[in-house]
Amino acid sequence: MQEIVYTLLAVMFGALGGIHIPINGALGHRIQSVPVATFTFYGIAFTIIATVCLLSWDAKAFAALRTVPPWYYLSGVISVIVVSGNTFLMPRIGAVKVFVLTFTAQMIVRMFISHFGLLESPVNPITAAKLVGGGLLVVGAILIVRY
Repeated sequence: MQEIVYTLLAVMFGALGGIHIPINGALGHRIQSVPVATFTFYGIAFTIIATVCLLSWDAKAFAALRTVPPWYYLSGVISVIVVSGNTFLMPRIGAVKVFVLTFTAQMIVRMFISHFGLLESPVNPITAAKLVGGGLLVVGAILIVRY
């Protein structure tokens, strides 16, 4: 039962991910500024998560931030690059192409991260079936983007 709930949540989060980047792309295009659109995106996100953190204050978790390796903070930098890049690309190549290309790249990279257990990911070896699936994903992306 729990796996079904998690699967449905993943689908819902994926659907929301499919919406938020086009919205930010439309904002960037409308105001003709990728940096300001990205700032708006993160400004609103920061306000919401800051409120949640303040309302559910977890001093132990905040103190634990002092103990994590510095590379953990790259996530924020990468997030700004990804959102800014997608905001820039959305009005130029369209929602489908941006999604298909970024999704395909993410899947291939995540397969290797899982295969080698990088970034503290559980090891999940690449199998022949996964290689075929990844290849089909790449072929599908090429077909979608080209035609």
